[in-house]
Amino acid sequence: MIVAALGGCKLEKNDIVAGGDGQDVVSSQPGGDMNTLVADIWDTQVVPHLQETSTDMKSLASAIAEDLDAAGDANGYRPASEGSPWNFATRITGTIVSARTDTRAATADIDVDGDGEADVTLQLGPVIRGTALRDVLPFIDFTSFSDQIEFAQLSRALNTRAYEAALKDLPRDALVGRKVDAIGAFTVRGSEEPFLVTPVALKVGE
Repeated sequence: MIVAALGGCKLEKNDIVAGGDGQDVVSSQPGGDMNTLVADIWDTQVVPHLQETSTDMKSLASAIAEDLDAAGDANGYRPASEGSPWNFATRITGTIVSARTDTRAATADIDVDGDGEADVTLQLGPVIRGTALRDVLPFIDFTSFSDQIEFAQLSRALNTRAYEAALKDLPRDALVGRKVDAIGAFTVRGSEEPFLVTPVALKVGE
């Protein structure tokens, strides 16, 4: 649960490299249990990293629309492999303008700039799509895992943990018009909105 206001619109550079910010690089033994691995790092590395590196969504969306690579250099992270997309940690404060909760891949659309239009789509689960939580973390590197299958299992384990920790107990009824504070991650391949964000912390207000 988010207990502090997520204010401020200043963009700040996040100088983070894999293993260079005091965090251990996460690795796995062949056939390792990804759920256990994620449980070990969730509270000590994953959530703290997103809290510390998140950028206000309103400012971040404007920066991405102006120049994605410049926004990525200043506030994002992407693996070193050629062609990798930018990933961002973000703080979201806004109002729910629509919600789809009659599906296992439930979502809520959030207006962060007050124009009544959705800027962000928050994933509510239990089905969480994408690999943003895995790919935004500089201490997780593909070469530390056995193969692509294990790396995909890690992403699914992170998404499952996000649902269990932050989303499972959220209200699902009468969401439109309610205020939201969230911290999460998303991947960008262009400047299209709304951005699909996977939350690791989410509070729904009145």
